[in-house]
Amino acid sequence: MNKFVVLPDRAVLTVKGPDALEFLQGLITNDMAKIADQGALLAALLTPQGKIQHEFFIAPIDGGYVVETAKDGLADLYKKLSLYKMRANVELEDVSSSQRVVWFETAVDQLGGVLAQFIDPRHKNMGLRVVCADVDALASTFQEGALEDYLAQRVRHGVPEGGLDYGFGDSFPHEACYDFLDGVDFEKGCYVGQEVVSRMQHRSTTRKRIVLVEGDRDLPDPGAEIRTDTSLLGVLGTVVGCSGLALMRLDRAGKALGNGDDIKADGVTLTLSLPGWASYRLEEPLSEKPLSEEPG
Repeated sequence: MNKFVVLPDRAVLTVKGPDALEFLQGLITNDMAKIADQGALLAALLTPQGKIQHEFFIAPIDGGYVVETAKDGLADLYKKLSLYKMRANVELEDVSSSQRVVWFETAVDQLGGVLAQFIDPRHKNMGLRVVCADVDALASTFQEGALEDYLAQRVRHGVPEGGLDYGFGDSFPHEACYDFLDGVDFEKGCYVGQEVVSRMQHRSTTRKRIVLVEGDRDLPDPGAEIRTDTSLLGVLGTVVGCSGLALMRLDRAGKALGNGDDIKADGVTLTLSLPGWASYRLEEPLSEKPLSEEPG
C-alpha cells in the first residue's frame, strides 16, 4: 500500500490576486511559466548577495498559488513578501494553522478535499506532495509511514533540503544543487540575487556540493564536521542510520580520496559517493578567479 507521511516541519501560505504570477516571477529563482507544464516549482528567495534566504515549492490553486516552505521560516518569508508587495494587487495569507503538508512515496490519483497536490519537481522518484486540512481522511485509505521514510527517500536519491543540508543565509543555489534539481532558471529576467547566480553559472566556481556519505556504523547527528586528520572537508546534513547527505568542499574531498586519507565524522569512518544525477566530481578543479562573495 502506498504510504503517506505528515511533514511536521513544513508550512503553507497562499499568494492570490490578479498580480500573483507577476509578483512571484520578479522575486524567485525559477520561472513561473514552467508551472503550466510541470505542475509545481522548486524555487528560492535570495539575498542581494545571491544566498538562499527561503526555499519553497510553488503550485497553482484557485485564484493564485500555494507556497510550501520550512515552518521555522514561514513568518519571516511572509514578512519579506509583504514588504516586496508594494502596490501589487496580491493577497498573502498564512494558512498553516489549518493546512498540513503530506508526502506520498509514489503518485496517487487526484484526491478530493485538498488545497493542492503536486509531484515533487526535484527528482522523478521523490513522490507526491499534498497540502490538505484533513489528514485523518487520508489515514482511512492509505497507510501512514514515519518521517524517516521521507528522509530515507531524500538521502537515497541525494536530494538536499534547506535548513537541514545547507544553511539559510549561508549557501548559494549552486551549492544546494539547484542547477541540477531544477530550482533555478538561467534564462528568466531579473530577480533578487540574480547577478551573482548568473556569474557562478558562467564561471563554474562552485566549491561546495552535496555528497552522499556512508558510515561504517550509524552516523552522528547532523552538523557534525567531516574531516581528515589535517583538513575540514564539510558538514553532515540529513542522517538516516548509516547513510546521509553532506555539504562538502569538492576539491578537499577529492584530495583526501587521492591521498587515501581516512575521512571521519565524530569517529565514524565514511565512504563518499555522488548522487546519480550529479555531473560534478569530487576532484573538480577550482577556478583561478572565484567569486569574492563565495565562502571558503
